[in-house]
Amino acid sequence: MTTETTPGRVATYDDQLLARMNTMLGAMPHGVLLLDRRGQVTLCTHRALELLHLPVHFGLTPYPLARIIPLLNGPAFATENLDGANPKFLSGDIFTFPPDRFVRLTPNPIGDAGTFILIEDISEQILRERARLQAESEYRSLFDNAVYGIYRDRLDGTPIRANPALAALNGYGSEAEHIGAVTSKPTSWYVDSNRPTEFMRLITTEGRVTDLVSEVYRHRTREKIWITENAWYVRDAAGKPIFIEGTILDATERVTNHAAIERQANVDSLTGAANRFRFLRQLEADTAPGMAGCVLYTIDLDRFKEVNDSIGHAAGDIILKTAAERLQAIAGKNCTVARLGGDEFALLQSHINTDSKAAAMAALILETLCQPIDVNGRMIVMGASVGAAAYPGHAASSEELLRNSDLALYEVKSSGRNGFRLYDTEMKIRTKHRKDIARELRKAAATGGLELHYQPIVNSVSGQTIGFEALMRWNHPVMGSIAPDTFIPVAEEAGLMTQLGAWVITRACEDLALLPSGLKMGINVSASQFRSPDLLAHIKDTIRRTGISPSRLVFEITESVLVSNAEVARYLLEDLRQLGAQIALDDFGTGYSSLSYLQQFPITMVKIDRSFVAGMGYQKANQAVIRAVMGIGREMDIDVVAEGIETIDQVEALQSYGCHIMQGYYFGKARPLTDVIADIAIAQLSADEPEPDYEARHDFNMSQG
Repeated sequence: MTTETTPGRVATYDDQLLARMNTMLGAMPHGVLLLDRRGQVTLCTHRALELLHLPVHFGLTPYPLARIIPLLNGPAFATENLDGANPKFLSGDIFTFPPDRFVRLTPNPIGDAGTFILIEDISEQILRERARLQAESEYRSLFDNAVYGIYRDRLDGTPIRANPALAALNGYGSEAEHIGAVTSKPTSWYVDSNRPTEFMRLITTEGRVTDLVSEVYRHRTREKIWITENAWYVRDAAGKPIFIEGTILDATERVTNHAAIERQANVDSLTGAANRFRFLRQLEADTAPGMAGCVLYTIDLDRFKEVNDSIGHAAGDIILKTAAERLQAIAGKNCTVARLGGDEFALLQSHINTDSKAAAMAALILETLCQPIDVNGRMIVMGASVGAAAYPGHAASSEELLRNSDLALYEVKSSGRNGFRLYDTEMKIRTKHRKDIARELRKAAATGGLELHYQPIVNSVSGQTIGFEALMRWNHPVMGSIAPDTFIPVAEEAGLMTQLGAWVITRACEDLALLPSGLKMGINVSASQFRSPDLLAHIKDTIRRTGISPSRLVFEITESVLVSNAEVARYLLEDLRQLGAQIALDDFGTGYSSLSYLQQFPITMVKIDRSFVAGMGYQKANQAVIRAVMGIGREMDIDVVAEGIETIDQVEALQSYGCHIMQGYYFGKARPLTDVIADIAIAQLSADEPEPDYEARHDFNMSQG
């Protein structure tokens, strides 16, 4: 309040003192009101006017406090005796000025002189307190309603606070129950006794723990679960840790799902062995620079496809699982057993690179896998082919090691299966030779470099030739004569058999048309040809074009043709039979289910495999097989031909068993068509009687001799 004197009046000492006081009080951050003992405002500073939002004229003349009160928004002073000599005030009354201004008036009696009222702007304090209360309310809501656990522990792990979610996680109904039951989290919670040490190491060195996954016990039930934990220090003003706070989330489902995904990514779902991905990763690690060495064994189950297709995929699954279990049983702690696909397995033996140890393991693998397997009460005996290569002796990288082990496996399979080979450098030479053969074979197939020779099939009693088997021959201009056992497997690998097989059918039928009508022609048909949709149309077209009778054709197939796709094979064979052609099952007795095929498919002839003929002189089992086959042929009206005849003793023995139709070197090797025609001409000239007409017969009638 500014004091003024009336015109012409001389300012007194009191007036000057009041002016100085007003100036001094006006410099204060707070506002000031002075009341006399009657409640009249005798002094009002400019700051007081600002804080109370009063007009300027209130500071010019004395006025009663009662005139101010109605202008203020908020609780009023006590108004009792405001106009009297001793007005009463409530200490610390706060007035609000929207939107966010708060003023506190604090009265201070000064005896008979009146009252000194201090006016403070406490807006910042009020807003700060409101924010604190709001934050506290929000934290309380978060603490109580969070779906994840929140805790505060002492530094020794003794719990101080635990929200409802954490109490529930540990099997308790309230915070009090949880804190009362849990005396020390580190000693009673973690499954792994080393986990508390790891927790403290992280929080001590890094100041916090982030997403630490641990296996713990539910306190109440002791059930094992997984959790993920975040934690941090709470420090005092000096920065010294006084508490540990953190959050905990049940991660059991996460860990379980991760384990399932990890298993799916690394484990073969059928056998439980490692899959190709995990195997290749381990192979890469074992062949890293500085590693001691390893041996890789690649393993194929012999004739698994035939067994799988003949007795069913469920049985095949049992065989695969049993094979994996047996390999894992013999594998040591430094071995990885993997299923690479189909019936292909691998065993990786780490920290070993000696040939003798590799051979010993390979022998154990073969012995283990060749033991009978119980498939739903049926004992199945599987063979195995094993190739092996050592690092670093045989390879400088994982890729080379795998490639060389596969080369060794190929050598086993190409030499008859059911054995073991350790890689050697000569295998690369032989591989290159096979590639050269494949390249030249493609040229020969395109330019007519192949030819057919014909081996006679005879009635051993009359000595008459009753037919021939068409056999491919290849005389290379540089490499010389290449045996069928060499180039046929290469043709299969190179995908040439369909093309070559079509050429054989065409040429054999054309040549058959040049031979006497009573002779038949055996033509081998491969499994790859049977998969060709054009096979039947090609046969029909060739028969029509050459004019031969279909009854003169004998299509020779192996068991592999039948098992590759049984339904397709059945329909195709029935179509060939309707044409009038015969169907011969070649290599009879060596397959898994040869006997069952005689019932399932329209087979008219079986050819006893040469291995039974070669061993019948000293193996009674072979003799028994031949007798059994002859009996089956008679009962089922199926012709039986014995292959691989080389001696008169074999001829006489087979005749004693009732087998008269034979084929082999004893009766003649395969020869070119010109030689066959010449032999027939000579035989006709020397014959006293014309050759019997076999055209009208549907088979060889071997039982009539």
